Amino acid sequence: MTVTLMDGGATEVNPFMASVIYKSAAIFAAVKMLLTGAGVILMVVLAHYRFMRLVRVGVVMYGLLLGYVALLVYEFWMLRSHMAPFEF
Repeated sequence: MTVTLMDGGATEVNPFMASVIYKSAAIFAAVKMLLTGAGVILMVVLAHYRFMRLVRVGVVMYGLLLGYVALLVYEFWMLRSHMAPFEF
């Protein structure tokens, strides 16, 4: 979705990912999948630990999941509202 949105005029706000996407869309996708996968694996391994001795990492995982779902909904909204003339 990021590449499609950028083709329509959007910009990548993450400076690290912005530097990668302008080199190659394939490298961007690989880096994005690698970082996401590594983050998920790390959080699953640490799920029974506590973050700052207050909150279980498992609860943080649900919060991050909700944030990611909100990001996806926002990106779909941008695709539908700002790029309506394009066919997907």
